Amino acid sequence: MSDTTATDGRVIGERAQQTRRRILDTTASLLRENGALDLKVMDVAREVGTSPATFYQYFSDVEDAIYALSTEMIEKVAPIHAQMEADWSEGEPGIDHARRLVSDYTDFWDENGAVLRIMLLRADERDERFRQVRRDYNAPFMSAMVSKVRAAQEDGRLTTALDAEATAGAMLAALDRLPNYREGFEKRGTSREAMIETVARLLYSALTGEPFS
Repeated sequence: MSDTTATDGRVIGERAQQTRRRILDTTASLLRENGALDLKVMDVAREVGTSPATFYQYFSDVEDAIYALSTEMIEKVAPIHAQMEADWSEGEPGIDHARRLVSDYTDFWDENGAVLRIMLLRADERDERFRQVRRDYNAPFMSAMVSKVRAAQEDGRLTTALDAEATAGAMLAALDRLPNYREGFEKRGTSREAMIETVARLLYSALTGEPFS
């Protein structure tokens, strides 16, 4: 039995779930086109082909729908952070792992950037709901990166002067910023492939202590 509920707390059935899904998909599409500031319930309802009253059966406002989309990012990104379970510690195979992760994560941002940007912005604005989503979204990346840094420190490949948490946080920030700056770099002649290769090698070296020449 589904545990998806309407705004009044009722568990909703399959048909209602389909309507809810259309509302979420339409919200995501309109966010990509128009951003969050000007998006209204009426806009979403009109695009879905339903009424604002139907929208309010599932979400209290547009922000509530964006929050629901944000929570979905945690599960959607899981196959990417699972890539970090591989052994990155040796040469070209390790760089290949890093390269694939950065490429896949850039693709993920290309597809979900509108929702991810709002999630991060609301978290920065100290909205506790979105801060918790960001923590849950980041936690597997942070845990895996910290483990790689500490393993490299134990093997003497990275200096213990580096803080493992800070190193992981810096690398995750780089991953999240790459898609936002990529368009500007591409206009100046830097290709997507070149940016991915650069970030992948920096990530590999920062987490493993191995050279990336």
